[in-house]
Amino acid sequence: MDSQNGGKKLKQQIESLRSGNKSAILGTLEELRSEGDISVLPELFYLMIDQEDEEILNNIVTLLNDLKDKEAAEILVEAIADPAYEKIQTSLVAACWQNGLSYGKYISTFVEVVVSGDYTASIEAFTVIEEAVGELEQEEQTMLVRTLKSKLKDVQDQKTPLVEELINTIESY
Repeated sequence: MDSQNGGKKLKQQIESLRSGNKSAILGTLEELRSEGDISVLPELFYLMIDQEDEEILNNIVTLLNDLKDKEAAEILVEAIADPAYEKIQTSLVAACWQNGLSYGKYISTFVEVVVSGDYTASIEAFTVIEEAVGELEQEEQTMLVRTLKSKLKDVQDQKTPLVEELINTIESY
């Protein structure tokens, strides 16, 4: 498909996602599963924020969980770090470990979620870090442990055991 047709199709998909029409949105989500462009991801995040329809929300989450385009990782991580998407942060972080893309170079974002995010998002971020720690050099792992230990005092009491377990997991890797 040439870029002009691709741009037109992307524009139609975005219009459909913004339409508020449930069947159009679901149809577009199905289309995106097979021939989606990662540049539409921010539209999906935006749609998730105020989405009250469970079926639409579940379809978006499933789509994010099944992402295979390596470049999608950066877009997801940018959204996780963006306070505008705080309401959907847990779903976005969960998608990161579900989709199996590589997140090693973004590990600091997930450390921030473990330290500052809500408890559920922290657990999801723990899982992403656990999966990605093998991608890190020994020196990076050491720095990560140092960072986590220095942030331990800033963590909510209920998350202290989680951070301590993460430190142990990284140290034993």
